[in-house]
Amino acid sequence: MGKAKEPYWTYVKTIIKEYPDLKKKLAIPLEQRVTSFIGLDGGKNGLISDPTQACVIHDLPPREQRKLEAIEGAIQKTKKQHPEDAELRLKVISLVYWKKSHTIEGAAMKVPCHRNVAGNWQGEFIRLVADELDLV
Repeated sequence: MGKAKEPYWTYVKTIIKEYPDLKKKLAIPLEQRVTSFIGLDGGKNGLISDPTQACVIHDLPPREQRKLEAIEGAIQKTKKQHPEDAELRLKVISLVYWKKSHTIEGAAMKVPCHRNVAGNWQGEFIRLVADELDLV
């Protein structure tokens, strides 16, 4: 019988699945607000109302940004800690969570590696994301 999962396990798996959508959301530029004619001084009709926003053209709400950064941090840690097989580890995660085209067993056959190895890689990645989110 397997050992019990941590309380954060299902939550972190859900966050990992959100990664492609978060990346797409981040790629969409913000719409710039345009001022209307204001007051007697003539205003600045038709110009960008917030010059700071003109510099920040992509943005996510803080919670979504934190999730995205946690996953990207886990990806970077995987590449740094396992340079020899990081590509294979991330391919398993991609097939199971981001493309949602394979189970762990199917991803293990695709890589190829043993099902237990793929499961260990998945577990380590989930723990890395949880650590990035300060859930551990």
